[in-house]
Amino acid sequence: MKHNILFRSAVAMLVAGAAMTACTDNIAVGDASLDKATSSTATIDSVFQNAEYTRQFLIGIYSKQYYGLPYANGGAYMPHAGNPYTGKFDGLTDCWHQFWNGAAVYGQYYTGAMTATTNRSDGLDGPLYSYDKEFQWYMIRASHIFLENVDRAPEVDMKSDEKNRLKAEARCLMVSAFFETFQHFGGIPIMDHALTTDEVANETPRDSVEVCVDWMVNELDKAIADNDFPWITSNPATMNGRWTKAGAMALKCKILQFAASPLLNPKDGQPYYSGASEEQKPFIMYTDASKYQERWDRFAKACDDFYNALQANGQYSMVLANIPSSATTAAKKAPYYRLAYRQGYFLNASPEILHSVRVYGNDPMSTARYGWHEWYSKAVPRNAYCPTQEYVEKFSWNDGEPFNWTNAAKKTYKSSATEPDVTVTKADDGSEIYTVSNFVTNTITGAITRSPKSLHTMFVSGDVPAGGRQITTSLTRDPRLYEECIVNGLNMNLDWSTASMTGDPWELWYNGNDGGTGVLTQQNTMFGSGYGFNKYYLGTGVYSGDQNADSYRYPTQWVALSLPEFYLQYAEALVMRSNPDVTKAAQMINVVRSRVGLPGVETMWTRSNFRSAKGYKATTLAAAATTPVTLENGETSTEFMEELLDERVRELGLTNARWFDMVRYKRTDWMTKQLHGLMQYRLIQKGSVFVSRNVAWIGADHDNDPSSTQPLFFLNSIKTITGNSRYLWNKDPKSNEVKKWLLDPLPQAEINKHYGLVQNPGWE
Repeated sequence: MKHNILFRSAVAMLVAGAAMTACTDNIAVGDASLDKATSSTATIDSVFQNAEYTRQFLIGIYSKQYYGLPYANGGAYMPHAGNPYTGKFDGLTDCWHQFWNGAAVYGQYYTGAMTATTNRSDGLDGPLYSYDKEFQWYMIRASHIFLENVDRAPEVDMKSDEKNRLKAEARCLMVSAFFETFQHFGGIPIMDHALTTDEVANETPRDSVEVCVDWMVNELDKAIADNDFPWITSNPATMNGRWTKAGAMALKCKILQFAASPLLNPKDGQPYYSGASEEQKPFIMYTDASKYQERWDRFAKACDDFYNALQANGQYSMVLANIPSSATTAAKKAPYYRLAYRQGYFLNASPEILHSVRVYGNDPMSTARYGWHEWYSKAVPRNAYCPTQEYVEKFSWNDGEPFNWTNAAKKTYKSSATEPDVTVTKADDGSEIYTVSNFVTNTITGAITRSPKSLHTMFVSGDVPAGGRQITTSLTRDPRLYEECIVNGLNMNLDWSTASMTGDPWELWYNGNDGGTGVLTQQNTMFGSGYGFNKYYLGTGVYSGDQNADSYRYPTQWVALSLPEFYLQYAEALVMRSNPDVTKAAQMINVVRSRVGLPGVETMWTRSNFRSAKGYKATTLAAAATTPVTLENGETSTEFMEELLDERVRELGLTNARWFDMVRYKRTDWMTKQLHGLMQYRLIQKGSVFVSRNVAWIGADHDNDPSSTQPLFFLNSIKTITGNSRYLWNKDPKSNEVKKWLLDPLPQAEINKHYGLVQNPGWE
């Protein structure tokens, strides 16, 4: 596309109505001022000769930042990625599956239908991140306009220190927009100044990966070096969401992490796609393999710099649990760890957030939760990104021992088999009755023994108190499981002050009050995998008028950069640098693990039962960093790196981290893996056997039988996901058919304009 077409289009989209805001200010950017500023010196004068208009111009750029929680069906006048009919990247990984078939996640990716020509005018059939519909080009151009003109603002109303600070913010905005696009397409055209309408004849082809990375880093370095750019905002109450020096340094780390990873920085010098042309290679990878280690060291140096600055300046820190002395066991401490984790990412004032973005979207009840919650319910399951069994099993028991289904089954059933002896009969109404005869039972009473670390207690444990109806819930797993996932038996609410768990238990068994028949039908359902997501949702977050919802009246921010993410990045840098420091890398991971009460990551290899549960071979931390793991896609990893990638998705669920880990590490084995859910049938005891009772508790037995208490026993089985199955499942992860999906296609319409865009391999 010619530049004037691209940027006038972007400006037109902006002035039609900005839906997003990164700060707490109420911003109104004049339509005429932005539109005419593209070609009118007089209008630029009117904006930049007024300090307040100058500030508002920058806020207009903030208003178009990427926000990763689809929240409104706003058509062409909002960023494409924010629309639920487009969808989240997480749904393309092995850890979540979308059961609603109305989004591009299903229509273009799961079906394999997407091509380079798939790009309808409203963008909903296109890539999940659009090359020309995310306002990224507006942000880049407008940032240049700001940088070139901010000094014209009257000194009496805007001092030089403020101008310098705002320039640094503009550079961060520009780079963030560029990097969001770069991650999906590889090398893209760089705008090094604010193009105007008289530059119609100019043509800018794709820039190489190397040039793009250097440009982004150089722009951030200019911001970081500015003495007037603060490490943290001067007034978080009014300035949260502003870019800071800490945010700029963290973004630099993230860019260099992506750049050093195997997708762009192959150690063998070979492109991810076999047969990529010589013309394509500079845009999809570094072409000089001799500098492979240099790039990892550059990433490590950026992490060193941020870590040292953090030690020197402070201000940012992990939110830690406030545990009362009465909580003496891992189970009793778990709710407090849950709350600390939740406060760390969800609260606007959290000291561990390095940069966040907020939106002003659909919120009919004025609850400040925006539209993310409104699109996730039994009636409207458009954000139904259900956790998979593969994801849930990554969360350990609360003492750190890895969860292992086979081990848990042996504590559930009398036989050594992992599946129970089940007899299936038909009831009078035609429904199936499952009779189980081989549970581990009490030798005297015959009652089921709910052994620790069994399938009965794989989510919650506890007893029903005298005179009560529900159990006093005890959490048996990694506390983050309950913040990332809705699981059967978990109370719906967690008090923000006391960490007490209250409310009804989630009923996700077949025909339970919440799960219904979803896990059986797996079609357009909220709990199609037997699980729901809880991240950013928090309990009954969907119900518009539910003042008991944990998210009620809390703004739903998107955490773009966080301290936990940095610690895990630093761990990766420390093991990939020229002089690896595995001990310090483990210390970085343990900052994240200790916040939720888990033992150090080194225990995965030093404790025999932990090591056995994971199937690891190394017996020391140092050995884990070099013990190879052969992957199904033909690549080789190490036990340490596999554990680090798992730790990242446990900590950073639904933040796009898994998607970009999959891309940058070329994990096509994740793309092609058949995924699973959990089927649970409610059981009641009749004599010496246990039979199914496939009805709800709340709204059924609870209301009609005063003696009925919270169900505790279930027939559990792993169920293959067939609803909205993905065409890549069971494909050869080594094939180009799969590998081409690591980068998105550039729109063929842009290729056809012959201004220098070269298509990504496999999409020609």
